Amino acid sequence: MKISTTVAALAALALAAGCSSRTSLDAPAGRRIAEGPALFLSASPDGTRVAWLGACAPAPGGKARFACALLVAPVQLGSAQRVAEGVAATGGSFAWEPRSRIAFEAGGDLFVASPDGTPARVRGGAGAVQFAFAPAPGRALAALVRGAGGARDLAVWREADGEPAVLARDVASFAFSPDGALLAAIVGVAPGRDGDLVVVPAGPTGAEGKAPPSPVVVARGVGEFRWAPGASRLAWLEGFDPRVRAGTLVSAAPGGPPVSFAPRVTAFELSPSGDQVAFVRHVTESTYAAQLELSPSQAAAPGTVTRDAASFDFSPDGRWLYFRSGCAPAGDGCALFRAPAAGLGSGQSPVRLADGVAGFALDRWRPDRVLVSFARKDGAGVDLALWSGGKFATLDGNVLAGSPRFLPPDGRRVAYVVSLPARAGVYLADAP
Repeated sequence: MKISTTVAALAALALAAGCSSRTSLDAPAGRRIAEGPALFLSASPDGTRVAWLGACAPAPGGKARFACALLVAPVQLGSAQRVAEGVAATGGSFAWEPRSRIAFEAGGDLFVASPDGTPARVRGGAGAVQFAFAPAPGRALAALVRGAGGARDLAVWREADGEPAVLARDVASFAFSPDGALLAAIVGVAPGRDGDLVVVPAGPTGAEGKAPPSPVVVARGVGEFRWAPGASRLAWLEGFDPRVRAGTLVSAAPGGPPVSFAPRVTAFELSPSGDQVAFVRHVTESTYAAQLELSPSQAAAPGTVTRDAASFDFSPDGRWLYFRSGCAPAGDGCALFRAPAAGLGSGQSPVRLADGVAGFALDRWRPDRVLVSFARKDGAGVDLALWSGGKFATLDGNVLAGSPRFLPPDGRRVAYVVSLPARAGVYLADAP
């Protein structure tokens, strides 16, 4: 990873005709809470602290890896604290617990730090390469750890200071269900062979001293999968081709009948309730297109939303599907739209919200609010604005793409990273 920034003046902000207008940036709306370059900004579940990686440098031993310091800062008063050194420069190298402890991997070991920043090594966590806490109110910590023969075992700790239980072996990836009761995982990946999607209970089952239940196979030959954000329903890509990262989209509740939607799917999202699924299907009829389609998840009836889609996401209340489309070849961003998550009616078209959009993030607490990142002509980050009530309010410029996020517990504050060297740091802005 190469960390680079570009010095540039703030550009004037504008939208194409027919879209909501933005205010000009007279002065940044945010205040800096920590100085210096920052990567992978993340907020604690209670919204009192933010964490990020900084001071990155080539890791010992080469292999094009970078190691960083893990820093945590309060969003009110106080300075940033260096919690750990030698943390890999990836977005999955640390994770928050619902109680706002933080887990991280450093030097080949797994640690959990308490809110005061004191880290403790997790027993049995050597060689962890992926880890996650169960969603609230659960306290379980799951991780992929080094197993026999170099394969990865899926280990779960009921408490971070206890011994882990191994729930599955030869695991490539995993994810908790939204209620924390189940773990889904891809197992048995080998050269030239996709793994199998399995589900296993995440909590204690059976009599004490008994071996945990064996994973139940949901599907064979699966490349990617995800849970619905608020329901125990899975979607996955079957018959996955890693060369083009595409497969046939299938969805099911654990133990329920699978529903197959379309081949050549490269991206997909389930609505919070799991009732709808949106996906990008690559079509070659007459002309090539990356077509965004929308269907009920329990009965395949896809309807086309748009051609040439980029990123997309359901609103947290499940009412809307937001998406980018019509992206400019020169990198000047895309148009941002939204459409009803239940599908477009006869003669109905998506609503165009803005042009020149490089990315967006939705407010989990007030679903009609969106953080919108606008592409800059000079390429020096993005310009950040808040869309609310059909209007834009500009927050800042030269913002690191992908860093803006609404903070818990109510989305009334926004955290982001400014990459301009003269102002580099982590910022906080009010979003009332």
